[in-house]
Formats: sequence, C-alpha cells, structure tokens
Amino acid sequence: MNAPEDFGLSPIRTLASVSDLTPGPMHSVFWTAWQQAVFTGAAPALVPRLGSSADPTDPTATHEILSLRNVRIGAALFMPPKGTPTRAGLVALHGYERAPILASEGERWEHLRERGVAVLCLRVRGFLGSLADVPQMMSWPLGWITFGLDAPMARASDVTSAGMSWSLPQAVADVVNACRALSRFIGPEQPMFLQGESFGGGLAVLAAAALEHATEQPLLIERLAIGLPSLGDWPWRLAHDCRGSLPGVSGEIAAFLTMHAARREHLEQMLRLADAAVHAPKARAATLCKLAERDDVVPAPTAAVVFNALASDPGLKWRFVVPYGHYDGGLRNARRHAMFDLAVDSFLDPTQQLAEAMRPWEPMLWNGERPPEGVSRPAKRDELVPAGLFDGEERAVSLENLDAKIAAEYVQAGRTLDDLPYTSEFENLYRRVVGPGATPTPRELLHRLHNLRKGGRLPKVGRASTPALKITPGDEEVARELVVAAVGSLGQRDQLPLTPAFDSLVERFNERTGRSLTPHDVWRLVAKLAK
Repeated sequence: MNAPEDFGLSPIRTLASVSDLTPGPMHSVFWTAWQQAVFTGAAPALVPRLGSSADPTDPTATHEILSLRNVRIGAALFMPPKGTPTRAGLVALHGYERAPILASEGERWEHLRERGVAVLCLRVRGFLGSLADVPQMMSWPLGWITFGLDAPMARASDVTSAGMSWSLPQAVADVVNACRALSRFIGPEQPMFLQGESFGGGLAVLAAAALEHATEQPLLIERLAIGLPSLGDWPWRLAHDCRGSLPGVSGEIAAFLTMHAARREHLEQMLRLADAAVHAPKARAATLCKLAERDDVVPAPTAAVVFNALASDPGLKWRFVVPYGHYDGGLRNARRHAMFDLAVDSFLDPTQQLAEAMRPWEPMLWNGERPPEGVSRPAKRDELVPAGLFDGEERAVSLENLDAKIAAEYVQAGRTLDDLPYTSEFENLYRRVVGPGATPTPRELLHRLHNLRKGGRLPKVGRASTPALKITPGDEEVARELVVAAVGSLGQRDQLPLTPAFDSLVERFNERTGRSLTPHDVWRLVAKLAK
C-alpha cells in the first residue's frame, strides 16, 4: 500500500492549514429549523434497553435514546465503580468503517471510570445497534454518508426539508440528544465531555457547536477530545478529488457526485451545510486533537482546518501530532497513536485541572515515543499492538516483525483467509501469534490479517482446505439479504466474523433456510458471494 499523500505540502504547512469558513446562503435557515426540530419539547431520556429483540444487530447495547424522528439510538453506559462519585459525563463516538460491538468499549474507558466519569458509548442511526427504526440506512447501496443527500428540491428554499432527510444532520441530532440525555441522567451540575476519532471526531465538533448555541436548553461541552477529525473543508476535498487509499466518506461522496453530476452544485451546497470546519468557530470547548502530518483517508490539511477553526481559548487547545493518520506507518507511528490514547485519558480526567493534566504532555505533543513518567500503559486499541510498546528497546517488537510472524503462521495454518475463521487452525494461529494473557482479541487478529491482505503482504496458500458446500440459489439469496441488513453491503462483510452480529446472522440463516450450517460454513458462503 502506498504511503499517504502529502498534497504537495510540508508538515508545517499541513498543520497550519486554514480555509474560507463562510457559511452557505441557506446555512442559518437550515440550522434554525434543525434546532427547532431537535430542541423543542422535553430533554431526551436515557432508558435501559430491554432484551436483544429491541435491535438484534448489537444485543450488547444497554441503553437507548429516542432521537430525531422517533428513532431509537443504541448505546452502552459504563458507570464509575461502586463507591466512586460521578464527577463528569463522556459521550464517546465511533468511526465510519468499523465500530466494534458496544460491550467491547468498557475496557477502553476503565481509567476514566475509576476517576468518576460516566461513559456513554454511542452508535448513531444506521450503524449496528441503532438500526431497528431505520434498516434502510444500512442497506443503502451508495454508503451511509449519502443517504438522503439526493432528496429532491423544487426550489432553493427547499433546502430545509431536503437537509433534514440527510443522514449526517440526523446523526448530529443523535449525538446532541445523547449528550442531553446523559447530562440529565447524571445531573446537569456535572461537566460534559465529548470524544471521537475520524468520522466521530467530525460529529463531535458539529454536536459541540450545536449544543453550545442552542436557543433552548444549551449545554456546554467543557472538554473535547478528537482525533483526525473528518467531515471538514469539503470544497478543498472536492477540488483535490480526495478518495483516499481506503473506502470511506471521501470515496462514497466522490462516487455519488459523479452519479448525480447534473445536480453537483446543489449537492456541494448541501455538503457545506454540515461542514465541520464551518461549524468549528462555534465550539469553544477546551480541545485535545490528534492531527497527522500525512493522511489521505481524512486528508491531513482538512483535519487541521477543523482544529485551527475551533474557538477554544488558545491556552486550552492542544495539538498532538502523529506522522500518519489512517495508515500503518510502523512502530514509531503506532507508539504516537497509543500515546495519544494515554493523553486523552489525562485530558478527560475530571480529578485534575486541565493545566495540571496536560503539563507533562506538552514536551511530547510534536514528537517523542514514550509517555511522561508515571503514566500507565495504554488501554487496548482497535489495532493489534505489540507487547512492550513503551518498554525497553530489548522488549519492543517492531510492527514489521509482528506482521512477518503473522504471515508466517498464516502459511503454516494452510487455509485461505476466507476459509480460516471458526476453525481450529485459526485458534492455533491466534495462540502462536498472541500468546497467553494478551489483550488483543481473535477479532483484532483477523482484522490485522485482512489489512495485510489488502496491502499485498499476505502470502498465498492455495485453495481452501474445506470441500465446497452444496448451496441452493435460495440459500445464497437469504445470506445476501442478511449480510446487507447487518453491514450495508457484501463489500463490508469483513466486519462480521468473530462478532455477536455474525452469530445472530448464522442463527437467522439456519432458521430461514431450514439448514444447520456451522458459523464456518456460513462465513464461507458469505465470502463466496462477495467475490
């Protein structure tokens, strides 16, 4: 895989990027109507979700919020341990391509929960756990970000009704309502924090601005922790044809605009309505932001524009720099990302004043590979990170060596990647690579294998070891329907194996077909359909 684009800019120029933040002509009209729709009436409540039947796409959701247009939004609430007073609330958001099941989020926030933070991990509408009322959003073939973006307009004044049909303003409402519900749950005297990376980072900026400037029931987000914030500076993105090296928001928007070329001017105006950079000047929260010197999934200059536009007090605004954003850039890059997670834990610690919490980090915001003295090791990350990441060099294992070991053990397993999940060979591979007592899960190892294959670094091992299944066209159609309902398209199938969502899919497949296939057999069928 090629290294990310630098767009002809030096790191300093990238991080200093600014843009024209003038709102579009219908900006005020639309957001006034949006505010009225979201904030009119009683504040939303955080209520327990009873039974997995409420939304089987993620049965681990513990709570839900009734949001805009009566859509139930799934979430998991992690309260401080018994005996620890609640000192703050945090709404934690998710990325675009890969949101883990909600139950897996608790470990990441254990440090903050011990310090009195009530953490609400959210899934906005259209993502697993928040699909019961909007199943059509997951099956939308052009990508979540474009759902409703093509709403018809007879006149320019129709922008309000058209914009309210778009997935992105609706998701901002979900985040806003989650913050309001959590504040109501823990008490309005407690400070509220927001956190998100990439897609979640852009949503966090949009929501923080909307909450602070609400005409009714405003709510100040006091601390904002974001990484590689997306959804910003669309004019720059479109001018540079930013599709990135991975699928996601940019690629889906580019394809959508090509498909609707006759309406491109209108659609670009719609994108500008929910441009995180345009909204950033209305967000005054103290901010810690991770920015990359190079990234083409969330183009690095556009993420910097969002951060630079925030209205935070200059003394309460910290920029944490990593070499690469959405790219596996080796051990140094992995260390910087893991250090940022630690810095977030310090920044969001309500038992410390911000100046006190961030002072040890300030010498390390631009470079350095070790956290300050006394800071504990990072919580588990989505990616497989080698043990000893911050220990002595004699214990630090490079990501390149780890990938080489994974590839070698994959060859030894003797099964193709699509034939590997739910087999004893995969279990043995996991034990040999990860070892006892390690935190990376089998799901994370499988994700790493897929990344290696996408990057052309996974050796070929021949044909699948398992004989071909006898499958009818009816079986194939049921499997296709279930996958699209679960993750949106067959192309997103790699999100499924080794998750409760796939276990549920297998159960529903066997119920509908009268078969008794194993998870391994159903996964092979799904992989076959996607080719």
